[in-house]
Amino acid sequence: MLRSYSSWLLGFLTLVGLSSSVESARAQTTYKFDATYDASSALFYPITENITARTISGSSNNAPFGLTKASGLLYVQTDLSSASYRFSSNPETFGLLSLPLGGVTLFGEGNNKLFYEVENGTGVVDLTNLTTTGTNINNITGGQGLFQGATGTLNGFEIYQVGNLLVDTTSPSRGSVRISGAISVLTTQKVPEPNTTAALTGIGIIVATFLLWRKHYINASN
Repeated sequence: MLRSYSSWLLGFLTLVGLSSSVESARAQTTYKFDATYDASSALFYPITENITARTISGSSNNAPFGLTKASGLLYVQTDLSSASYRFSSNPETFGLLSLPLGGVTLFGEGNNKLFYEVENGTGVVDLTNLTTTGTNINNITGGQGLFQGATGTLNGFEIYQVGNLLVDTTSPSRGSVRISGAISVLTTQKVPEPNTTAALTGIGIIVATFLLWRKHYINASN
């Protein structure tokens, strides 16, 4: 009977030892993102003959995580001789110093926000149909809510109608932008860690109990 009790007590104290120490562990969660935004790009101010700062905005009806709106600032360099253009959120890409860093924020009605910088944006101008088509890489720089501390890379694909710019260069051009990729977020999780001290204490109690039982058994036999 005492042996059965001792086995149970040892198991109980071992469990106590395992659960009595809780430590934090970092785990990475990856969220897939794919959304299309009805976008608008407007002249913010001209910088040189072929470089402008442009504001962008957009809305989406299929964006996940409540990120249904977009707003940002980009720098665009146009070369009509080659019917091409480049764009970036970093003015230093075009050798421009002392200008504010641009970027894009995705947000919505909730608390979630996602921030990213636009890099390596290139595009072509279709002078016949008066459209532009471009692609770019977006480097995530953080966020809020679900995306606090987020990192990762998103790919961008854009199509704009630019015929209206022939009439008024200050009018906004409209089109669509698709953003897709993966968002990585480090989260903190609580995990139990074995507590050696508690486990050894439990074993010590069992040994002491066994010795007392043995002494009692020997005395009773004599």
